[in-house]
Amino acid sequence: MALLLSTRHIVTKMDENIKRVDNRLNDYIKDSNENNIHDIRTAVRRLDASYRSLPKSMQRKNKISKYMRTSKLLFKINSQVRDYDIICEKLQKYSSEPIYTELTGSLNRKRKTKLARSRKIALSLRDCVIPHVKESAIPTKKLEMRYNKVVVRLRERIELNLPIVLTNANKLKELHEMRKDSKKLRYLLELTSHQNTQIHTIITELEDIQDALGTIHDCDTMIAYLKRIRHRNKVKHILDDEISERYKKYDDFIQFCKKSLSDVRLNFLKQITVLT
Repeated sequence: MALLLSTRHIVTKMDENIKRVDNRLNDYIKDSNENNIHDIRTAVRRLDASYRSLPKSMQRKNKISKYMRTSKLLFKINSQVRDYDIICEKLQKYSSEPIYTELTGSLNRKRKTKLARSRKIALSLRDCVIPHVKESAIPTKKLEMRYNKVVVRLRERIELNLPIVLTNANKLKELHEMRKDSKKLRYLLELTSHQNTQIHTIITELEDIQDALGTIHDCDTMIAYLKRIRHRNKVKHILDDEISERYKKYDDFIQFCKKSLSDVRLNFLKQITVLT
């Protein structure tokens, strides 16, 4: 069964998601705190899902293309800012140690530099002409074909990476890609106008997977940062703690997947295959 879409519904979603980015953008410019960083990144992700659903000819339109390029650049830099925040949060456990002030001081300086650049991009995005997609410009058949093609591609990439990440805890690239693909697929499925029980189950499963992989990714971010420190002996105990935490999170992910994939009702890969 193909995932049928209403052109009007997708156009409405596109407009809603652009408006959401615009609203979150104003909040972010006023105060680039952690909550507003989270909100602008989530808004851009949802907009990107709408954008990916459009036929290629529509994606190449100048106003839409420019708006998306700028919003994705804003997303990318704020992802780096978020990484600094995650590391600082993890270091809180060691706040009583002398090394804490040294590390967080350096991180906060880097964060400030990134944030200054990010705010300039945010201001340039606010100055962009807000694009509007006309329903009459999108043939329904092309929309359905494009949407189903993207869903299938993401499903296939997840299927390819899943056995790799389940058998090797050190495949960081594949773990990261699977986390991103799970998010993209989840947001795509949320665009459908007929949110039936089956689709809702898949979305919930994908959200659980991305959350599990997200905690692993946060650990990997922290570990990579600690390994770059010049005098690593100063942070060896922190690194050891983080590696231990990382493998615990990975084992939780393995157990979750075993339970999920063994249950036909929860096996999102099989359910998506039926849908597409």
